[in-house]
Amino acid sequence: MRFQILFLHTIALVLACLLNASCSPHSLDVGGIETTEINIDQTTHLFQDEQKPAAHEEIRFTYITDVRDERMRDSLNRIFVEKTFGEKYRQIPAEEAPAKYADDYAKTYRNDLESSYLEDEKNTDSDVITSWYSYEESIQSAVERYQKNTLLVYRVNMYAYTGGVHGMHGTFYTNIDLHNLRIITLSDLFKSGYEEPLTNLICEQLMKDIEVESLEELEDQGFGPIDEIKPTENFVIYADSIEFLYNVYEIAPYAYGAISVVIPYETLRPLLNTDYLIVKRQL
Repeated sequence: MRFQILFLHTIALVLACLLNASCSPHSLDVGGIETTEINIDQTTHLFQDEQKPAAHEEIRFTYITDVRDERMRDSLNRIFVEKTFGEKYRQIPAEEAPAKYADDYAKTYRNDLESSYLEDEKNTDSDVITSWYSYEESIQSAVERYQKNTLLVYRVNMYAYTGGVHGMHGTFYTNIDLHNLRIITLSDLFKSGYEEPLTNLICEQLMKDIEVESLEELEDQGFGPIDEIKPTENFVIYADSIEFLYNVYEIAPYAYGAISVVIPYETLRPLLNTDYLIVKRQL
């Protein structure tokens, strides 16, 4: 049985590599965890005609291939797949998910756009229509931080362009408690009733970073509305601080890009749930 599992695993990796993918085994080895990266770079033309507009898909997906605890490997990989490609792919093996997602992306592009392209082609300048229908997507994932037997932080960078003035990009973090193999939320890290005081700390740090002295000035700089700025679940647990990351348009105009707010544990200490193992080990 073990031979069959290893054989099927190897075949799946080979197939993924053949589907415009290149595999880089053992790209990370930290404290007993080894990961593999699957790369996919594909271009899909409308009507499979190289003279027509195309969608370019680039994927760099990191998943765990070897860890002392197989249950941990499987649980983490399911989380990695879901956070990278979406919930519908969660049950697909990690070594197969990138190729499946890329195939679905290509099919959706053609199915959704080919009929409307034919209509627009009749009445629109060729250069204009090419820009309208030229799509691009990039997905890159990696292990951002690993603390043995305690914490793993997984990062996904995404970019999508579907015509228009500019594309959209974002970075998304998932903090995983390795003790119980579940995603960590703010309600795990902080005491009950943390929302308002944590919001105040985030706004205070924003004012320092932007170099303004009041919430009104912060709003004048394009942030807000201030009363809509809330603690985000897109955060990173570091050894000395927590970083809250707001992607473009979440709390500020596109020109600002992503907004990072880093608050040290010393400042957060009154709000932290010190009974939670992850918090104890950071402090």
